[in-house]
Amino acid sequence: MDLKELPTRAFARHPWEIVRADFFLRLLRDQAKGGALAALDIGSGDGYFAERVLAGLPGVTGVTCFDLAYDADWLLGRASCDPRLSFTATRPEGSYDIVLLLDVLEHIEDDEAALHEAVSRFLMPGGTLLISVPASQRLFSHHDEMLGHKRRYSPAQLRARVSRAGLTIVDHGQLFASLLVPRALAKLGEVVFGYKRSGVTAAPARIETSLGTWHHGSRVTSAVGGALSLDATCCRLASRLRIPFAGLSTWVLAQRA
Repeated sequence: MDLKELPTRAFARHPWEIVRADFFLRLLRDQAKGGALAALDIGSGDGYFAERVLAGLPGVTGVTCFDLAYDADWLLGRASCDPRLSFTATRPEGSYDIVLLLDVLEHIEDDEAALHEAVSRFLMPGGTLLISVPASQRLFSHHDEMLGHKRRYSPAQLRARVSRAGLTIVDHGQLFASLLVPRALAKLGEVVFGYKRSGVTAAPARIETSLGTWHHGSRVTSAVGGALSLDATCCRLASRLRIPFAGLSTWVLAQRA
């Protein structure tokens, strides 16, 4: 979760975030094998996925969470966390077996330069990079603007950027096809009611989204989680069979030679 979405009170994880983490963990489990692996999570937010990586990938012995939004209070509050998990607001040193760029590039003006830096500076030869971004510029909405997104991507655009960064694409696909209709309807509502992009370059420091306001009971949570898990399974099958399949997110798993 992005820090600007993080509530100041206790909250329950949205099923979307849980299913997303499960999906990406399965991708990494298939690709990143071996032991004593070091991982770097760029734009790591509250560190939820980094924690899941440590719990779900026994070969990973440490995860560095790097996010420019971390302030002194946040870093002090993380000092007592799992010692295998570290947080920093300054660019770390060294190279890593796994580099994660999950929903990060869309925030960066020069996304290609940022991707090249992530590869050349942080990813060791033979290492694995997992990257995801929001899909389809046609769906760019007020929600994207509030989150500080510069753009959304087509699958081909993301793959082209990854290839130009000197990486070999191992796998790629889409995720959350079932959420396309709700997002398209929201976008349609903006068109119908005349919403226009403000052109403001600075996103608000804190916003409230559904990720931090999930308050439904166990039955609803299980039902939504089950539906999203089925979605993720179908999307994964489509990517393996190379069946055209649109989703709200697009991802690439790649390796450095």
